[in-house]
Amino acid sequence: MGKIFSSPVKNFSWLEQAEQDFDVIIVGSSPSGCVLANRLSEDGRTKVLLIEAGETNSNKLWTKIPATWSKTLWSSYDWQHYTAPQKNLNNRKLFWPRGKLLGGSSSINVLIYHHCAPSDYDKWEEMGCEGWGYEGLRPALLKSERYTPHKGHEDVNESERGKDGPWQTTFGDAQPIMKNFVSAAEEVGIPYNPDLNTPRGTIGATQFSTFVDQKGHRSSGATAYLTPEVLARPNLTVVTSTLTTKIILSSDGKRAIGVEVADDKKRMGRLTIFAKKEVILTAGTINTPQLLMLSGIGPKEQLEQHDIPCKHDLPHVGQNLQDHLQVPVLFRAKKGRTMDWLAGNPIMALPALIRWLLNLKGPMTTNCAEVAAFFRTDDPKLNFEEPDEKMPYVSNANPGAPDIEIMGVPVGVVKFGHKQAPKGTNAITMMPYLLQPESMGSITLKSDNPFEYPDIDPNYLSTQTDVTCLVRGVRTAMRIARANPLVEDLALRDVKDPNMVSSEEEDVYNLGDAREEKLSDEEIAKWCKRKAETLFHPTGTARMGRSIEDSVVDTKLKVHGLEGLRVVDASVFPRTVSGHTMAPVIAVAEKAADIIKESLNADFYHD
Repeated sequence: MGKIFSSPVKNFSWLEQAEQDFDVIIVGSSPSGCVLANRLSEDGRTKVLLIEAGETNSNKLWTKIPATWSKTLWSSYDWQHYTAPQKNLNNRKLFWPRGKLLGGSSSINVLIYHHCAPSDYDKWEEMGCEGWGYEGLRPALLKSERYTPHKGHEDVNESERGKDGPWQTTFGDAQPIMKNFVSAAEEVGIPYNPDLNTPRGTIGATQFSTFVDQKGHRSSGATAYLTPEVLARPNLTVVTSTLTTKIILSSDGKRAIGVEVADDKKRMGRLTIFAKKEVILTAGTINTPQLLMLSGIGPKEQLEQHDIPCKHDLPHVGQNLQDHLQVPVLFRAKKGRTMDWLAGNPIMALPALIRWLLNLKGPMTTNCAEVAAFFRTDDPKLNFEEPDEKMPYVSNANPGAPDIEIMGVPVGVVKFGHKQAPKGTNAITMMPYLLQPESMGSITLKSDNPFEYPDIDPNYLSTQTDVTCLVRGVRTAMRIARANPLVEDLALRDVKDPNMVSSEEEDVYNLGDAREEKLSDEEIAKWCKRKAETLFHPTGTARMGRSIEDSVVDTKLKVHGLEGLRVVDASVFPRTVSGHTMAPVIAVAEKAADIIKESLNADFYHD
C-alpha cells in the first residue's frame, strides 16, 4: 500500500483507493498532454490529473538512446495500429506505430525538430482559425525550445531559435555520406538551407535539428515537461496503465463533467472520476476521435450502427484524416561509407552503446534520419515532364512551401529497421514523402468496445495529384543518388525494370539500382504502391474550424456545442503541416495552455 502512494507516478490501483478531487482531467500523456500537465499545474492551485493508458517512460532504455528508436516499435509501449487495406497500395495494411507511454510518440519517434512552413499556419488562419497563423504560433514554438548551438552550424542564427524552454534541441554529428547527400541535392537544383526553423521557410537541403539533450539523451515531451520537480507538485497527479473509456456528460448533455476509466493491463474495472472545471483530450489523432465517439459525441449515423446513444451529433469527428506517405528507396553503398554496422553488427555496436551509457555521447546520439531535402515538384528548375498536357500538374502545397521532403538515412532501412538489409550489402536510404496530400481518410469505430482498435483508413494516393507528386519525389531521390559528390560513395547498378523481382535483394535494391531517366511514371508508381509506408504523422480527425459544419473544435479548442471539453493534440490541425509534426503539436499545446489558464483564472476569480 505504501509503495502505491509514495511513487510520483501512480497506476489504476491508486485511483481505486485515493480520494478523487480534480479541477482538470487530461486524457493522454502525448507530448501535448505533458505540456498541459506542466503548464496548468504550475500555479500550485489547479488540481490536475493526467491519465495515460501506457507505461511510465522512466525505465525504457531504448526510448532514451536516439539511435535505438526503431527498437521501440512493435513493443509493449507501442499501440501497434494497422490501417484498413489500402486499395491504392495493392490492398496492403500499413503498420502505424504510436507511443503508448509517458510522452506518447515523442518517446518513440525519430527525434526530428522542425517548425514546418510558415504558410502552413497561415493556411489554418485562412481556413477560419483566427489567431493560429504563423505569427500567432511562433511565440509558442520559441517558448518551448532550448536550443544549444553545435560546432559546424555557425550559420544558424541563434536569435531565431528558442533558448529558455524546457525542450532541448541541437544538431548532431552528421555522417560524411549524409553531408554529401546535401551537396548532391544542391547539384540537382535544391538550394542549401542552414536552418529549417526560421520565418524564411523550410525549402532547401540541410541537416536536421534533433530533440537531444546535452547528455545525448532523447528530450521527449515527458523528459522535458514532466521532470521530477514537476511530478513532485502536490496539485499534479499522473496515472499510468489506465485507459479512458468514456467522457461523462452532465444530465442535460451540455457539459463534460468527468471520465470513466479502466485498468488497461487487466482490461477490467470501471471507475468514474469527476472534473470540476474541464476535461481535455490529448489522446492523439486515433484515440481522441475514438473516445469522443464511444462517449456518444460524433456522427449520429455511425454511432447508431454500434448501438451507442448519440448525445451530441458532431459529423466531423474522425473525418479529415491526413497522413504523410513515404517510399523508402535503398541505394547500394561502398563498404565503410554507411552506418549499417550500428544496426546489423551487435559486436561492433557494443562499444558505441557503452560509450553512450558512460555519458560520452558518440554514434548512439544520431537519430539516423540525419538530413533532408525539401522542394516543390512544380519547380521548373527540376525539369519534370507534364504527365498530361491537357491537365497540367498543380501542386497542392501552400504558397512558398514544399510538397516533397526526401529524408537521408546512412543505413539501409527495411520495415522501419525491423528487418536487416540483405546480408553482405551496405546502403543508404532516401525517403521521399508527400507533405501536402490531397487524399483524406477517416477513423471510424469497429464496435462500442473501448479495448478494440478503431478502423483506420488514410485513403492513400486517392488522387492523381498525389501519385504524380510522389513519383516526382522518387525521381528526385534517384537523381540525387547519381549526383556528385554522393555518387562516389555509392555502388549503383543498372536495372532496367525495377518491378521484375526474383530475390529478396532485388526486392530491396531494384529501384535504387535503376536509372530514373529510363523509367516511366507508371513504372515508378507501381513500385511506390508496393513499398509505400507511413511516416507517422496522422492529423486532422478533430480539426479546428469555424463551426460544427466544418470542424470539431473552435479556435479556443473547445468542442463545438459542449462546455468543459477541449481537444489539444494533432487531431485539431485544420490541415497537415509541410514536415514533421512534433514541434507544431507542442507549440499548439503551449498556446492552448495560455488559453486554458486564462479561462481557469476567470473561473477561480468568479468562484
